[in-house]
Amino acid sequence: MSGSMFELRKRWLGAALIGVMLAGAPAVAVADDDDDGWRKHRHRHHHKYYGGPYYYKPPKVRYYAPPVYYAPPPPVYYAPPPPAYYAPAYPMQPGVSLGITVPLR
Repeated sequence: MSGSMFELRKRWLGAALIGVMLAGAPAVAVADDDDDGWRKHRHRHHHKYYGGPYYYKPPKVRYYAPPVYYAPPPPVYYAPPPPAYYAPAYPMQPGVSLGITVPLR
């Protein structure tokens, strides 16, 4: 009985080890993020190819009238006229004058 128990224990241990290895496999796969800036991967050259430029046909030119906007005119407020300052008016006699005054006294 001890022989079969030993075999059973060995099989369970093997199955457990295989399960642990399978559970840890994704962590190992994710660890290789292929960081090109890191020193270990400095001399690994990855050639990336692309298919070249894409050429597209220009779109159809469509002309249309600009939209019509209506807005009422803004209210207009007139400022009061500035105060007017006139020159003093001296009393003058009616008639034509040459601008010469002669004192009579």
